[in-house]
Amino acid sequence: MRSLNVFYESQLVGRMKEDDELVYSFEYADSWLASGNRFALSLAMPMTQKVFGNRITRSFFENLLPEGEVREHLQSTRGIASDFDFLEHYGRDCAGAIIVTDQPAFVPGVGPTKAVPIDMERVYAAISDHQPVADVIAEMDPGYLSLAGAQDKFPAIYDGTTFLLPTQGAPTTHIVKAPIQRSGVKESVYNEYYCMELARAVGLSVPKCSLVGGPHTLFVVERYDRYADDSGVHRIHQQDFCQAQGITSASKYEDKGGPSLRQNYQLISDNVRPDGIISSVQAFLDWIAFNLIIGNNDSHSKNISFLLRGGQNELAPFYDLVSTAIYPKLKPTFAFKIGDRNEFSKIGANQIKQLEESLEIRPATFQRRLASISEKVIAAKDHLAKEVCATHSEAKIPLRISELINTRLRSLKAQGAL
Repeated sequence: MRSLNVFYESQLVGRMKEDDELVYSFEYADSWLASGNRFALSLAMPMTQKVFGNRITRSFFENLLPEGEVREHLQSTRGIASDFDFLEHYGRDCAGAIIVTDQPAFVPGVGPTKAVPIDMERVYAAISDHQPVADVIAEMDPGYLSLAGAQDKFPAIYDGTTFLLPTQGAPTTHIVKAPIQRSGVKESVYNEYYCMELARAVGLSVPKCSLVGGPHTLFVVERYDRYADDSGVHRIHQQDFCQAQGITSASKYEDKGGPSLRQNYQLISDNVRPDGIISSVQAFLDWIAFNLIIGNNDSHSKNISFLLRGGQNELAPFYDLVSTAIYPKLKPTFAFKIGDRNEFSKIGANQIKQLEESLEIRPATFQRRLASISEKVIAAKDHLAKEVCATHSEAKIPLRISELINTRLRSLKAQGAL
């Protein structure tokens, strides 16, 4: 039996275990259940139950880890075979507030701490060699790495000029994304920056982000699961919508058995703070509309989260907004069904009506929000695309995405969805 300790700040939350049959479990600590600061790791892991079995345990902890090609590369180069091994090595700066370690005690640094500059020459060299930058970060000490998802990225402290890794268990403040190294996918950093800034322009809540130049341009986003006060930087607990519903990353898409829009809508309605329900469900509808318009077919249930503030859940700012439809080789279908269809060209008035009925909202509610977001996108997209391309002469994709949006809006109108 192997065991890892899970901490919130210096408090023991519980223990994640792996038995001889490689079956996982998690048990809340008695001291945590008695603590005034206690909270459940996820809605699928309520504090009314102390011990959770393999599926639910994996649904929370596995969703903290890298996926896809990045994970496969790290497994082969680092000799890391399991979720447990990943967390043992790199669990000190996960998404949200928890720290996972094999140490019996943990005292995180929050104030000014020694930080180790990242050797960016090695990072840029890895990009040039089409190797994961996560592998470079994994070699460093303290080796902060445990960021969820399939994109090649790493957490860091960024002061506007220098990228650093904190020591003494202190939180990172930013996430740094390298250009995607995949056939047929170009200018991913400019794509994401444009889509995130377009979302901000139309009124969606998104974290601060920027492009940092160099031998390769990097996309840098400020972590919304952190806050700063006079004593330093602190972590905020987060759970994505797969963790909240006890679902592993393999099922993050609806057509792979993941949550539907109705399930996610109900999750928000049932679990956000009472004074935020209306604004949260409206924001969720706007998120769906925006992703349809820009062609973000990767807007799955891991790409939407709750933050825990004052003991209550609120919808986190939106993230990972990318036009995937601009790349013909990527998945062509939407991450969720709209009504009975997830093929964009076949989504029309009937599918919008079916979606509204499934969400049990008033007729034309989503259609009106889709029309409103469309108008705001039209007003902002061309100016923003020209601005990004003028500032970054090598960027061409924002203009292409702007044209793609025109095509998609024409399709929605032709099908009666607008």
